[in-house]
Amino acid sequence: MALSDITVYQTEDGFVVEFGGEGEDSIAVTLRSAPELTLENAVARAKVLLAAAIEPAHGDGARSKDPALLEEELEEGLEDSFPASDPVSVTSSSIPMRDPNAGR
Repeated sequence: MALSDITVYQTEDGFVVEFGGEGEDSIAVTLRSAPELTLENAVARAKVLLAAAIEPAHGDGARSKDPALLEEELEEGLEDSFPASDPVSVTSSSIPMRDPNAGR
């Protein structure tokens, strides 16, 4: 959605910054009153909050990654864990005991 206009409304509790898109689409950010919040910096504060809402809390979040990249990382993890991911094979080895009477 391309943003075409920004409107700021002052309310009893602070400000509402509305980012308008094409057609009737819009995104509104509500900012609660704070001593440092003014009409002049409300748009900048709303942009910061909106950007923070879009980005995951940790840059390595799974939701932020491309599905193809997640699949590649899964395959790499499976290869790295090989042979631990393979079933255990049951084998027994027998070592013949030396005959204590041999060579007497």
